[in-house]
Amino acid sequence: MENFAISLVCIALLIIGAVSISMSALYSINSISDALRAEESLARDILNSSIDCKSSTTVNSGVSVIMDIDNTGSTDLLDYDAWDVIVRYQDGGTQWIPYSASTPGWQRSGFFFPGQSGNIRA
Repeated sequence: MENFAISLVCIALLIIGAVSISMSALYSINSISDALRAEESLARDILNSSIDCKSSTTVNSGVSVIMDIDNTGSTDLLDYDAWDVIVRYQDGGTQWIPYSASTPGWQRSGFFFPGQSGNIRA
């Protein structure tokens, strides 16, 4: 009788362990699948985006730059706070400028849907 009780406990522990490992594996596979779907969506957006700078003009005695750009891709250009605007000066220096409504920062004029134009002021 004692061996039977011990055997039942061992079998129950094995079943619980197998179920726990199976659930962990399924959860991991689901997480990896979600990450791959998000990566594929991001890669598709990156491949379908394209901007062309039509012209750029300096204003305020060279303190500000206005760039006229066209969205020549097939993706909406949104999430401006995730954009990187990097300015390279003629003397070789560079500066990263964040998206901001105040100075220092850059602002946009217009929405950049596919086929539309707008400008960036930095």
